[in-house]
Amino acid sequence: MTIISEPLQDPAGRPETEPLAFYIETIRQNVSGTGTVSIKRVDVTPVAGVLTTPNLDPGPAEVQWRGSRYKITIPNSPAPVRLWPLIDAGMAPPGINAPGFVRNAGGAARLEVMTLAEYAAIAPGDPETVYITLDI
Repeated sequence: MTIISEPLQDPAGRPETEPLAFYIETIRQNVSGTGTVSIKRVDVTPVAGVLTTPNLDPGPAEVQWRGSRYKITIPNSPAPVRLWPLIDAGMAPPGINAPGFVRNAGGAARLEVMTLAEYAAIAPGDPETVYITLDI
C-alpha cells in the first residue's frame, strides 16, 4: 500500500483546496493477490494545501483534479510518494511524426548532436549533456 503526499498550490502560490479523486476504471486484483480492488472513488481534500491520501493499492489508477483526468501508476512504496512524478510519467508521448518533446526525468540539461569525430575530440564531455552522434 502506498500513500501519496505533496504540497499543492495554485499559480499564485496559494494552497490548493479542491478535492482530488483517485480511482480505477475496471476492477482488478490487489497487489498482494488476496482480494479485488473496486472502482469506488477515493476523494481526498488537501489540508492546508497538502495532499495526503490514505493507503492506496499499487497499480494502474487515475486521478481527477479540477476537471482533468490523469492516468498514473501507483508504486508499491513503504514511504510516501509525490503526485507530480506519477502524473508526469503517465503523460502520453506525442504521436508519430508529430511535433513534441522529450521528458527529462532528471540528470540531463542539454541535448547535442555531433559527428562521431567531433565527439571523439571532446574530453571528457559534459555529464549533463546527452550526446547523439552521427556517423557521417
